[in-house]
Amino acid sequence: MEIRKRIHDVFFEQTPSDKLRKNIDIFISILIIASLIGIVLESESSLNEQYRKAFIYLEVLTVIFFTLEYALRLWSAPPAQPNMAPFKYRLTYVFSFHGLIDLIAIAPFYISLIFPLADLRFLRLIRMLRILKLSHYNTAIEDLFSAIHDERKSFVSALYLMSIAIVISSCAMYYAEGRIQPDIFSSIPHTLWWTVITITTVGYGDAYPISIFGKLIGGGTAFLGIFTTALLTGIVANSFANQMARKRAIFESELSKALRDGIISEDEELVLEKLRLTFNLTKEHAQAIKEKAMADIKNS
Repeated sequence: MEIRKRIHDVFFEQTPSDKLRKNIDIFISILIIASLIGIVLESESSLNEQYRKAFIYLEVLTVIFFTLEYALRLWSAPPAQPNMAPFKYRLTYVFSFHGLIDLIAIAPFYISLIFPLADLRFLRLIRMLRILKLSHYNTAIEDLFSAIHDERKSFVSALYLMSIAIVISSCAMYYAEGRIQPDIFSSIPHTLWWTVITITTVGYGDAYPISIFGKLIGGGTAFLGIFTTALLTGIVANSFANQMARKRAIFESELSKALRDGIISEDEELVLEKLRLTFNLTKEHAQAIKEKAMADIKNS
């Protein structure tokens, strides 16, 4: 049980003073980056022919370590609820975001071993998802999903408005340009490509209106794209700002508790540092909050 708890602390806890955890985190991060570089470089035929064995060795070495990491995480996974059976909380880890990413990181290698003759080139793309393993050490992706979830009603409303704009613009452009450019705007589904590219302000230039009415519709679609894109961006940005404010409030609350006796003990400092790492706050930001809290206490 002590070994399992130690492994659990290394892989799941963010203890600032744990040097083993830091070294393992650095090693796995380097391995992830090296693996991604190898996947990218092996797509170049000349490099693949010259260094094919090196790429294979790198892949095998990476999968061995990732498999070992996955097994240890699965074995030491924490219970999602008190008194939960080991099988259930390990299953909870398997189907969690990080659990699925850890599994995806190694699954393509074993699938290619089981089906060596099949055309599994798409597995190269899946292997690139290993970059998401870095989310173990950074909360950016979780923060994004959380931000969208928190503002899901507003986000869905903005997507709904964008969908309406896409459908209306596609129909209007088809009737305006369908007869003039039947090869490009041959149907409303074909016109959807132009609308999506225009409304997202990308504009590849492979399809564009040439009639007066078509240009007017195109201009209106471009303006709608600016408005709807800005609306979606604003919703996510506002949610990110609210998340940061909540994290700061929680950190300040814990800091206030620690400063009730006028000093911060070593245990309290460790708790605050762990909280800082969990909330992805910079040392400068956390120090500024501490200084402000101490100044408020002195003034009061």
